[in-house]
Amino acid sequence: MARFVPGLASGLLGFALLLQPRNALPHPVALPIEGAKLMLKTQQGASKQRVRFIAKDQSPALALGHDPAQSSTWLLLRGYGTNGGSTGKIELDPSKWKTLGRDENIKGYRYSDKAGTRGGVRKIIWKRGSISISAGGANWPWSPQGPQDWMGVYFGIEDETVCADFGGEIKRNEAGAFRSKRAPAPADCPEAVCGNGVVELGEVCDDGNLVEDDGCTRECVEGTCVASTYNSTYEAIQDVVFDQGGCTNTLCHGAEPGQGQLNLDPNVAYQNLIEVPATATAHDRVVPGAPRDSELWIRLAKAADPNGIEDPVAGMPFGAPALPDDLIEAVRLWIGAGAPETGTVTGTEDKLSACLPEVTPISITPLPPPDPNEGMQLVMPGYDLLAQTEVETCFATYYDIRDQVPARFMDPNREFFYMDNSITRQDPHSHHMILMHSGIDDQLANDPSFGTWTCVGGSLDGQECDPLDTASCDDGICRSQVGPNIACIGFGPPGGATGASTVGRLGGSGNGQLSLIPGEGYFTRVRTTGIVYWNSHAFNTTSYDHFMAARTNLIFTDDLQFELVQFQYANHIYDAAGQLPFTKATYCRDYVVPQGRRMISLSSHTHQRGEVFWILDPADEQIYINYTYDDPLTKVFDPPLAFDSPSTAGRTLTYCATYNNGVAPDGSPDPSSVRKRSVTPQNAALCYPLGCTEGQIGAPCNGPTDHASCDSSPGAGDGLCDACTITAGVSTEDEMFVLLGSYYYP
Repeated sequence: MARFVPGLASGLLGFALLLQPRNALPHPVALPIEGAKLMLKTQQGASKQRVRFIAKDQSPALALGHDPAQSSTWLLLRGYGTNGGSTGKIELDPSKWKTLGRDENIKGYRYSDKAGTRGGVRKIIWKRGSISISAGGANWPWSPQGPQDWMGVYFGIEDETVCADFGGEIKRNEAGAFRSKRAPAPADCPEAVCGNGVVELGEVCDDGNLVEDDGCTRECVEGTCVASTYNSTYEAIQDVVFDQGGCTNTLCHGAEPGQGQLNLDPNVAYQNLIEVPATATAHDRVVPGAPRDSELWIRLAKAADPNGIEDPVAGMPFGAPALPDDLIEAVRLWIGAGAPETGTVTGTEDKLSACLPEVTPISITPLPPPDPNEGMQLVMPGYDLLAQTEVETCFATYYDIRDQVPARFMDPNREFFYMDNSITRQDPHSHHMILMHSGIDDQLANDPSFGTWTCVGGSLDGQECDPLDTASCDDGICRSQVGPNIACIGFGPPGGATGASTVGRLGGSGNGQLSLIPGEGYFTRVRTTGIVYWNSHAFNTTSYDHFMAARTNLIFTDDLQFELVQFQYANHIYDAAGQLPFTKATYCRDYVVPQGRRMISLSSHTHQRGEVFWILDPADEQIYINYTYDDPLTKVFDPPLAFDSPSTAGRTLTYCATYNNGVAPDGSPDPSSVRKRSVTPQNAALCYPLGCTEGQIGAPCNGPTDHASCDSSPGAGDGLCDACTITAGVSTEDEMFVLLGSYYYP
């Protein structure tokens, strides 16, 4: 017999965890410069268009740090105001760049294309500290429709963007003509430049062109939505899933008391769902952050895939066809994001075929603390997660609960307490959050490597505090210095993060809520005092800042039958690295279970390109399969699987995963799902493109400047070499291949 516990053990992976599907964030370097001259004459017909830009004496911004023949370069002009507009991103042809001077004395670079095949750009002279750009002719893409408030010039090379603003000394400013001189350098380049192909702060989209009806307008907002409009994801679910799906008819859940004592009338449905116990099962109807613990999702998914959901409940709707997969997925995404009553959950607009408001940060409903006689709650001292950023941090707190834990839950010396569950709930902007006992001596809390300890929250917020005095922050939390860090490696005194692997994790999650202990009789021991490390990796793709929060409940036990050991087998963690763009591939590895173990649970870990993960027992029978990388199934075995065979063959598990790097369901290349150089998180290196994502989609190319190989026809200028192999690493765009589980020895 087997059952499942959502996410068991997947929260224990110390170096990286689960990822909700989303785009990673770019990280350009802004270099503002003074502009000597900008001139546009575009009113006398396409063939007579002329554009000129000059900047002088602008070192070090215009240094010669990159060879443009080996780098990606682009140009964009944008007008601002009522008559504003843009050229869109003009990708320059790397083959047109030549070096000025010899290798030992490079004086600069020249771009020469008399035909102006790429956006009308004919000539660029770039020397140390200066640049001049000449463009025009029929290929120049934009003519001002009237006076401009000001104009910006943006020249990009690799991850650097040079910007100049012309708005003060304007000599000519009318439809088709603009001329300005002596523009002072702006304080900074704009946080967002619509048309440069990068979604930045304040932009909903940016496809790098001027086409209005392709889903992203020239103002970098999504095109007009023509579907039904709702104020929130939940409001859309109420109408599209509950009402239109027939759930609210009077024979089902449309009137009091309703089937299963559940009334889904719009006036009472939300309060009847959230954290309300179901009448026929041990589940709550909706557990914020935990779809696999929520009866609503379990029943909908069971109707669509009876064999894929092992829970014995009946599918819903009863006596009717299952809901479409997209609607069931919308419900899963909504619950996984905390089941908010207001706001838009990322990814639900398409699934519900609805028009929804802009996505904003979501704060999950706080996890209620347990009864003090049954457990304790650790609250993560939150931190600011700025708009359009991704960060992985590590910081420490200290606790001493010797006087709080009832004696029956501790060892006689009060050094350890015993717990049989750890429940973490956090805001749905998390890649992972790991809470671990550091394994170092308490007195090392004052080690200088922790930095200054300060109070977070409460009446003493921001004041210095004594980490070993749990009352020093009154109603706040005393926290160490916060710093960027991967998996807390190297954080604090020596032995901190590595010691945690032997002392044990207290909790953690990659989704909204996660429980770690599989069932009755299993326990783990935890020190009653200690320095705790919080490893939080989170991202904020919205245009608004957020305060990241998390809570973990530790539940006491005196039922000490089986001491639980969590394991992670990551010997082949990066097997998928190097998989070519626009391909699918399957990888299989063996794991020999040590003799005598009793396997309690098995789970899996991949990132977003892990399409399916399965495990075979020694008889080659499938005992596990998971299709949802961001909410992986953990299968619990009751009774546990015994591995007593004297031969390794009788104790070998085979685990496999299929990775999809840009292949659509019909087998065609899918540029939306392939690993791309242009979508690289802050904590990852740029990858080397080998495939085309625009123009001849799926065709081979060679590097970040070989866009010409991708053109739909020679000289078309519409190609983009951006598709990469799968990369290894911990970021949102990299991949992993890890077997997880838990066991005990009899």
